[in-house]
Amino acid sequence: MSVKEDNVSLLKRVREMCLSGQVASAELELHSVHRQAGGAASTKIILAALLARRGKHQDATAILEGVKPETIGQCCPIQIKLAISILVSLGEQEKAERLGRAFHNAFGHEATRWLRDMSVPGADRLRWSTQGPIDGLARSLANEPKAIQALVFAQKHQRDLPTVRLLRQAIRRIVPLFENDSRQMTSICRAMAELALLEGDQIQARRWAHRGLEEDPYCATLALLINRLGDSGGTALPPVTVLTCVAKHHPTYPDVQAALIRRESQEGRSEEAKARLSEWLQRDPHSLQALQLQREFAA
Repeated sequence: MSVKEDNVSLLKRVREMCLSGQVASAELELHSVHRQAGGAASTKIILAALLARRGKHQDATAILEGVKPETIGQCCPIQIKLAISILVSLGEQEKAERLGRAFHNAFGHEATRWLRDMSVPGADRLRWSTQGPIDGLARSLANEPKAIQALVFAQKHQRDLPTVRLLRQAIRRIVPLFENDSRQMTSICRAMAELALLEGDQIQARRWAHRGLEEDPYCATLALLINRLGDSGGTALPPVTVLTCVAKHHPTYPDVQAALIRRESQEGRSEEAKARLSEWLQRDPHSLQALQLQREFAA
């Protein structure tokens, strides 16, 4: 079972608990998962929302402690909205306003509209310029999201750092528009991860790649990217686990198979790596990548 399937199963159980009046049991279930490193954003959001619903705003704030003005780009819009709402409920007007400004700066018009609709402190002073290059590009990409991958592809082959920064800011602003479109969000997360890597921002590249895998746990491009970035120790899943999941789903993808075998070998799991290579050669004895790996192991 994939990580996404595990998460969906958890959310279904929590939903049934809440519908049957077992809210306390639902909180315990979510707390158990939340304590694990790299818990999904959805788990934090629902747990914080349940806590806030029964007035435990300080506890809800602790769950969302990572949502700060300086880390706004690492958070999903739903997390940010919930954090701001809780701060307002606590009477922390200054903190709510500061987080609201960061939300506006990172996500543009969509954030500004929500901030004003919810009467968040300071929202009346926010302005969304229709002339700025970031907002103009964001509007164009929102209307034609298929262009994103083409623009990223161009930067991968002829990098221009100012353009990379502009693309990162513009794409981040349209994230809220596609939160309910898993296919498009996967593409956006992949683009953001690749652009972050072009700018040498490995932390953000890793985070966007893992976020994309929450949308599509079988995305080979994201799996290979995570393998390239390695394991920071605090990410949702180590590269070998991600590659194993994708390799099982896509047994005919040679790049994924080769990456998994090399990763297993590097991590001291040589017998598993050799067995996997042997199975590959039985399936496809003429595979150039499999034969190259065979030569590497024999050297």
